[in-house]
Amino acid sequence: MADCRGSSFSYSPSIPMSTVRPSRADNGTEPIEAAYNIGKTRSQHCDQVNRRRHNNKGIIENPLVHLTDEELQQDVIVFRETCLPTVDPGELLRAARVAQNARSYDSVARSQDPNAGYNLPVKLSKEEKAALKAEKDVLLSQRGMFIVILTVSLAAFLQGFVQSSINGASLYSEQFGLPDATSAKRPRNSNTNSDDWKLGATNASPFFFAAVLGCWMSIPVNDLIGRRGAMFLAACLIFASSLSASWCKSWQALLAVRIVNGIGMGIKAVSTPILASETAVGFWRGSSILAWQLWVAFGIMIGFGFNLIFFTTHNDELIVKLILGAPFVPAVFLMVGLYFCPESPRYYMRRRSSSYNPQKAYEVLQKLRKTELQVIRDIYLVYKSVQLEEYLDDSASEYQGHDVPRGFVAHVKSYTSQYRQLFTKRRLRNALISSSIVALAQQLCGINIFAFYSGSLFSNVLGDGGTSLPMVYSLAFGAINFVFGLPAIRTIDTLGRRKWLVLTLPVMGLFLMAAALATLISHHDPKSRARAGCIALFVFLFTAAYSPGMGPIPFTLASESFPLSHREAGCSFAIAINLLFAGLIQMFFPRVYSGLKDGGSLGLFAGLNFLAFVLVFLFVEETKRRSLEDLDLIFAVRKRDFVRHQLTRYLPWFFRHHVLRRPMEKPSLYVDLIWNTPRDHGGAVGVDDTWNGFTSGVDGGIGNGVGFAGDDNVSPSFPRRPSGFMASEDIMRVSEDSNDSAHR
Repeated sequence: MADCRGSSFSYSPSIPMSTVRPSRADNGTEPIEAAYNIGKTRSQHCDQVNRRRHNNKGIIENPLVHLTDEELQQDVIVFRETCLPTVDPGELLRAARVAQNARSYDSVARSQDPNAGYNLPVKLSKEEKAALKAEKDVLLSQRGMFIVILTVSLAAFLQGFVQSSINGASLYSEQFGLPDATSAKRPRNSNTNSDDWKLGATNASPFFFAAVLGCWMSIPVNDLIGRRGAMFLAACLIFASSLSASWCKSWQALLAVRIVNGIGMGIKAVSTPILASETAVGFWRGSSILAWQLWVAFGIMIGFGFNLIFFTTHNDELIVKLILGAPFVPAVFLMVGLYFCPESPRYYMRRRSSSYNPQKAYEVLQKLRKTELQVIRDIYLVYKSVQLEEYLDDSASEYQGHDVPRGFVAHVKSYTSQYRQLFTKRRLRNALISSSIVALAQQLCGINIFAFYSGSLFSNVLGDGGTSLPMVYSLAFGAINFVFGLPAIRTIDTLGRRKWLVLTLPVMGLFLMAAALATLISHHDPKSRARAGCIALFVFLFTAAYSPGMGPIPFTLASESFPLSHREAGCSFAIAINLLFAGLIQMFFPRVYSGLKDGGSLGLFAGLNFLAFVLVFLFVEETKRRSLEDLDLIFAVRKRDFVRHQLTRYLPWFFRHHVLRRPMEKPSLYVDLIWNTPRDHGGAVGVDDTWNGFTSGVDGGIGNGVGFAGDDNVSPSFPRRPSGFMASEDIMRVSEDSNDSAHR
């Protein structure tokens, strides 16, 4: 385990050292017990900091777990003096106590007994009890989130509308001097290969430049003008490029305009999910970010609908102008929506940034949460977690101190350091591996060959040269993509991200394989529609399986997996992977299709779905129902331990439990000390007296590893003990939410 001794402790983020010294003895000397307590406090703090770097025991704990009530009071005083001097100190302390004992107060809020929690120092009002219960049980309990979700939806709608614009314009590529690359009636001449690459490059350019410029630019842009400002800049770029595209006469001009469009797309694709993740309640964060993919699908559907309406003009030149220029309208709506949308409160909590302003974060949270208790609790937990992050950086990296970077060179060094740390720090590297695998899997599954080329593909499958019928099929594709994304609105946070993926990826592969086999049906009879109907049916079933799983989860995972200090860097890397491979598909699919045709192309992507399933099963953690700060501990577990757990513990359990029908308790990789306590499995769990749990005995003593009760049996004023208990590596680890976190 890493060691805290490399730093001086001049900056102790968890406990100001002056607050942990007890009174001296009468002779003025420090009692031995007091010296021991100070040393133990430092040791506990080191354990907590190191666990966010190397969580070898899989312990999930509250950042306040090591504070006694006296220490918590002193820390709240420091927090008020440095961050929120205008807030009532009594309210701050109430919220801090609730944050420290989340499970206890959640139980009180749910209890029908009016005397529940009488022994706790915080007496909850009826409004507070209802709010604490609702935030965990009710999807949209925080009314202030509506404007954020609406703004995210507008940004996503714009993204989908742009994609359908690119798709529809491909049917009229001859307007730019290029034939339709997937048409069965394309002319066969010496320039065919060149035309394929030109069309591919023109269609792929927004995604390529979103990946190589837009995503990376999102880091300085977010740093300087925030998430909301970055989204506004992106909307302006898409507005300008859409109007310009409608007047392009050559593929070279269209290519240049789409480069600008791509930069805006990349900035928006990174900033929008981050805004959603940082403003949402942790229990329902996935459903908030889901608005991104859901409304991308809706934008694709509506875009296809408008393409069909534009077709009724029967003027190819006008149709192309309307298709390419139409995205400027949702861009305007997004600009207007951003005026009313609040900035992310976590954006104002980054200490090494010129934007650091806890008072503004507090004011934003007042708009987003129902009660003052929730506002102060959330900002205090973010404050403590950021302290742990920055202490970890100070003690283990080349960056020392807390100064904001000054000047261009200092900022470049800071951004470069963030990217380097993505590969050198375990917690960041694990998050990068997981989010990048899921981002890549979205492209491997093949959905974007239909999002980008559905019009051309259906035109070839139908075997006619018409345009209206392929557009109808494309509209049906977009509608299915949207409608079947609706079931994920709640289940992405209850069923979980990982389980949705492992359930849907094999099904998607089977449906694509069936579509590939359907291409073997004879299509020589021009009156026969059986072949086209079978292919379309299986493609639509594939899309229905894609929508609740692989559709929303890549952007969800990318925006939530990284700590605040590296969120833009990590998210931009994962989304750049996604957009880069989207561009590669746009670029190479015309050539792949010309060689493999319908059946070969569908069969190729069917196989890639099964590859994506294996990668997700082995390497991707569950993140549902965890705060953004708790995920530090999830991703600090060694990746090889996670893989070993899937292969040696979960798979045997799955076979015995579901195939052999033997009742067995599911193994867990994590020890959840926030919402759960370890259970006794016939003496299998051994914990010493440093465990942060309490027995249900009369004496209220520290747990001895035989019987465990929840924290709701003990007052928060009872001295807390470190949760880094000494457990053997092979103990049975149990967690309510973390059960799913490990393997579903």
